[in-house]
Amino acid sequence: MNYRFAVEWLKAFRDSSETVCKLYADDCLFEDLMLGQSIDNKDDLHRVFAPYANTDRTNGIGLHNFRVDEYVGDDNDGVIFWSWKAEDTAAFLGIPTSGKLVGTSGHTVHHYENGKIKRESTYWDAASILADMGQPISKAGVTAPAYSADAV
Repeated sequence: MNYRFAVEWLKAFRDSSETVCKLYADDCLFEDLMLGQSIDNKDDLHRVFAPYANTDRTNGIGLHNFRVDEYVGDDNDGVIFWSWKAEDTAAFLGIPTSGKLVGTSGHTVHHYENGKIKRESTYWDAASILADMGQPISKAGVTAPAYSADAV
């Protein structure tokens, strides 16, 4: 596929779950690895994608906007680097947003067959969102291994 398809894909989320699901093969595999989701049927895809088309600022679901930052790939496989922001969300990952704008960046790996998304794996940065919401994000115990030029 290409950059134009990536834009069409992300715009479809704002339209409806039906619009975005038309871009997937009937026997697709969708994975959101950050949320531990693995979906292999369109009924569940519709359910998961439906909130992104919300247009009611008052219901707590929020208004979602995706942007394609870059596309790398060909007709068979592609990586879409994207940014996401949501306004008027009441909670994110079950944590109240206290009216804060939430957003992050991520990337999605697609495998295409016959012009449809056959397999999708999505990765995104949840820690930055939680930090923006004032949640304590501890880096204690996370250290980079020592580098030694002699080890090379």
